[in-house]
Amino acid sequence: MKPFTPSTLADRWGVSATTIREQCNQGALKHFRLGRQYRIPAAIVKEMEECQTSVSDDLEAGSAYTGGKTESEDVISLRHAPERKRNPKH
Repeated sequence: MKPFTPSTLADRWGVSATTIREQCNQGALKHFRLGRQYRIPAAIVKEMEECQTSVSDDLEAGSAYTGGKTESEDVISLRHAPERKRNPKH
């Protein structure tokens, strides 16, 4: 299978080509370059798409996670940081 260009992958994922290029530059998306052109291997795209859907496939359709703990799970507590108050400028 041919590698994707940022434009073709952007169409597939419903984002902009700029977003794809930024992900490449940040190292979030494996890619290679031909001169100044970005190319994303089809195998990488398939792998990322499978990772994105594998978690939701494990959950029951229409169910929401209520935060309950099973015996084999570790718990991670997430909290929002308190809002910072801005000092008025003098």
